[in-house]
Amino acid sequence: MFARLFNKLHLTRGQKANALAYGAVVAVGAGITLMIMSAMEGENAIPPEPTLFDNWVILAGGIAAGLALFLSRNWLGGSGALGLARAVVASVLVTFVAALIAGTLVAPFYGTLAAPFILLSQFTAVPPLAVAWFGVLFGAHALIGIWRNERNWGQSGSAVSQLSDLSRANLYGNTYRH
Repeated sequence: MFARLFNKLHLTRGQKANALAYGAVVAVGAGITLMIMSAMEGENAIPPEPTLFDNWVILAGGIAAGLALFLSRNWLGGSGALGLARAVVASVLVTFVAALIAGTLVAPFYGTLAAPFILLSQFTAVPPLAVAWFGVLFGAHALIGIWRNERNWGQSGSAVSQLSDLSRANLYGNTYRH
């Protein structure tokens, strides 16, 4: 099903990887928000018929995770030891910013202050939750690396990418990036 959708959208391999990275981070962010909400409110966190607020909290977690990944996208996808070090810093940054944004969306003042501490306490109490979150962030780092590599080397299938390096340098200078 997804293969047919991606074929109709005419996405390149790197664009598919980038979309998958964002989709995974948004889905796991929403899932972690659901788990944190259920841990805080107990077994009655999600009733059989969830209220609009319950749905908003879960959606806010996904939105916040995607937005935090977008804000730190320049830190992800690098290669080598420096790329890995930047990914470690970016994963901590994404975690903190996602908690701030989700807390602000759920409860504008109190949530902004409390959400990072709640997330840290849940990661401490349930280490598999932290492993899952940082695992998906490092997976996003690898997927964004595929997209960045394609973009840097001009393998997108456009007419410009079919030119030789010398022709691209003569026509567009050293600043051309597809």
